[in-house]
Amino acid sequence: MDNPTVLIAMVLALGIVAQWVATQLKVPSILLLLAVGLAAGPGFGLIDPDDLLGDLLFPVVSMGVGLLLFEGGLGLHKSEFGRWRKVLVRLLSVGVLITGLVGAAAAYYVGGLPARVAAVFGALMTVTGPTVIIPLLRQARLRPRLARVLRWEGITIDAVGATLGVVVLEVVAVEGEGPFQIAAEVASTAVIGTAIGFIMAVVVTRALAHHWVPDHIQNGLILAAVFVAFAVSNELRSEAGLFATTVMGITMANQRRAPVRHVVEFQENLSVMLIGSIFVLLGARVEADSLRDNLLPALGVLAVLVLVARPLAVAVSTWRSNLSRNERMYLGALAPRGIVAASVSALFALRLEANGVEGGADLAAFTFVVVAGSVVIYGLLARPVSRWLHVAVPDPTGVALIGAPAWAVSLGVCLSNVDVAVLVVSTDEEEIEAARRADLLVYNGRLAHRDLVETTEALGVGLALAVSGREELNQFGAERFMALIGRSNVYSLPLSSEERDEAHGGAGGQEVRLFGAGLTNTDLASLLESGAEMVTIARSDLRSPKHGFWPIISTKGGTASVINGGVDEAAEWVIGLQAPITADEVRVS
Repeated sequence: MDNPTVLIAMVLALGIVAQWVATQLKVPSILLLLAVGLAAGPGFGLIDPDDLLGDLLFPVVSMGVGLLLFEGGLGLHKSEFGRWRKVLVRLLSVGVLITGLVGAAAAYYVGGLPARVAAVFGALMTVTGPTVIIPLLRQARLRPRLARVLRWEGITIDAVGATLGVVVLEVVAVEGEGPFQIAAEVASTAVIGTAIGFIMAVVVTRALAHHWVPDHIQNGLILAAVFVAFAVSNELRSEAGLFATTVMGITMANQRRAPVRHVVEFQENLSVMLIGSIFVLLGARVEADSLRDNLLPALGVLAVLVLVARPLAVAVSTWRSNLSRNERMYLGALAPRGIVAASVSALFALRLEANGVEGGADLAAFTFVVVAGSVVIYGLLARPVSRWLHVAVPDPTGVALIGAPAWAVSLGVCLSNVDVAVLVVSTDEEEIEAARRADLLVYNGRLAHRDLVETTEALGVGLALAVSGREELNQFGAERFMALIGRSNVYSLPLSSEERDEAHGGAGGQEVRLFGAGLTNTDLASLLESGAEMVTIARSDLRSPKHGFWPIISTKGGTASVINGGVDEAAEWVIGLQAPITADEVRVS
């Protein structure tokens, strides 16, 4: 197939479909992405990235990685860094040094690579990256503080590792540079990238804070600014762009002059497409013969990196830290390599070959085997090991009630009685007092505060219902919980039939989903006033309720789900309003 439009569409579609299938199968998406890439490339010969994109392949991949680092930086807050500063600094210095030296030694003694190529390989193996760490963190569901350390390391180490790789490449490809020249190159790369990223973040933030940019082009402006920062930094100093985009994201995340929540959501959506496309392209680019010839020695090197390099680097970096023994063990058992290592290795291989360095052709094959192998190993073990070491949080089964009218408080009591955790979020003093009298946990702080994030994580909230009689609380609360637990897990109950009709999808519809079959907040309040009560009944007894019964939530194994049609066959309990009068005596729109 030679049509580039069709091939690009195929890459995008394969990346998204692979991630969707992985979600359904509950396996790390990166495993399927690599498998799809290998099948589409060397397997069936459907996609040849070099023919498709030509000289644009690596610039496109590099800019995609830069954008992913910016998106990752938006999730890094200085309050998290301050507590784990010593651990992170050690991981990014001593840990990187240990990993690089052990990786180089393994490539030389176990893999049989020439010394200079092995040194470059060792530098590349210090990089993990957000493209592999963040999906695995979602899968493993770690304790917040352990997840924060891994997230900070995974995002910031991309820039550090890539810079180290460039420096080592210069040393082995262009002989004669001394230690002072090497140190100067590292410092100049970091300074240039950091300065440009910070300046660009300040400029963009100022533009947003003063409303110089209309809302509908803000995301486009920020996207362009990220690309400009990346390109200018790389033009001034190779790989400085990774520093620029990371620093730009961190700076924007930690300022208070302009809101960036809408930017975060846009970047997260974009990152799904980027991760899928880049991994498919890199998987498709692998040469089958080179991969076959280097497979066994590369697997030996991978074993050394997994069993020796990472545990040793973490043991030294976390010595006498506040992390528990199990957290340190898990940190030492998770270090998948990602896109930066895979993409940069191909560029470095070409540079080594151009300078007549023997063994340069094997560098890309070794790197891909380690990237793919580490993703498979850590992807399969991330969740089981987190449970075995007791560093994972339970699956989210709790329910957040945004607002607490009388019927919602009764609903919360019924949920609590069947062992479902309930969090009431309200700013109304009467509702708060009623919820507390019913022994429900209440959050009445600012919805934008990190306390809500920590409370949601600690309680394991997996479902949110916006049921307040105040439209502004419903809207803001729903938006906040969509960012925390996902859009598909947030439901909103319309105040009236008119609002319900307006919210049934379409371009003008609201963004949160409805629950119930035609019910509104007014209907439920009317039913309660007429003498109805919230009841919990076993699914087996649901065959024929004695009077009018309007099911709202079903529960199974401590997990609650909204009823948007028939009751789930596996449900254990069904909670709803039961009226003491017949159904046709109560008007339900």
